[in-house]
Amino acid sequence: MIGSYKAWSLWGALLSASLLHAETLPAPLREVQPELRPSGATTLRWFGIKIYDVALFAQEIPYTSNGTAVLSIRYDISIKHHRLLETTLQEWQRLGQGTETQRTQWIKQLDKLWPDLKPGDRLTAFKRRDGPTQFYFDDRLLGEISDPAFGPAFFAIWLDPNCRYPAVRKALLGEKRK
Repeated sequence: MIGSYKAWSLWGALLSASLLHAETLPAPLREVQPELRPSGATTLRWFGIKIYDVALFAQEIPYTSNGTAVLSIRYDISIKHHRLLETTLQEWQRLGQGTETQRTQWIKQLDKLWPDLKPGDRLTAFKRRDGPTQFYFDDRLLGEISDPAFGPAFFAIWLDPNCRYPAVRKALLGEKRK
C-alpha cells in the first residue's frame, strides 16, 4: 500500500513537471529578470472534460500575491470571450475581489483585450509587483491593465484560499498532497 502511494506520488510529480515544461512562457517573457521560475501546473477537468492546462511562474517561490508572476492557460475547448468575462466577474464577486466600480472597469478593459479562444490557444497574464498586468495571446501582447489592484484580484481566481478549485490552487502553488 505505501509503495503504491509512493508510485502514485512520483507519477503525479512527473506529470506536474511535464506540464510545466509543456507550458512555456510567451517569448517576450522568457528574458524577464529576475527570472520567472515554475511554481506549479495542473489540468482543470470539469465532469471529465479537459478544459485547460494552467501553469504558474513566479520570481519568488513560494508565490506571493503581491509579487511578479505569470499565469498561463492553454485551452482545450472553444470559449467566447464574453463567457470568460462573465465567469471572471462571477468569481471576483464570489471572492470579494475589488470594489463594484473596480470590477466594472476591469471587465470593460478585458472586453477590449480578450479574444474568443479555440483549442490550443494560450492566454497568459503577466503581473508585475505593484504594477500593471499584461495579457498575451500565445506570444503576442494584447495589452495591459494598469491598476495595480487588478493583478492580485485576477490571480486570486486560481490562488485565493477560497477559490473554486482548491486542488488546482494546491498544484499551482506546488503544494504536496497530504
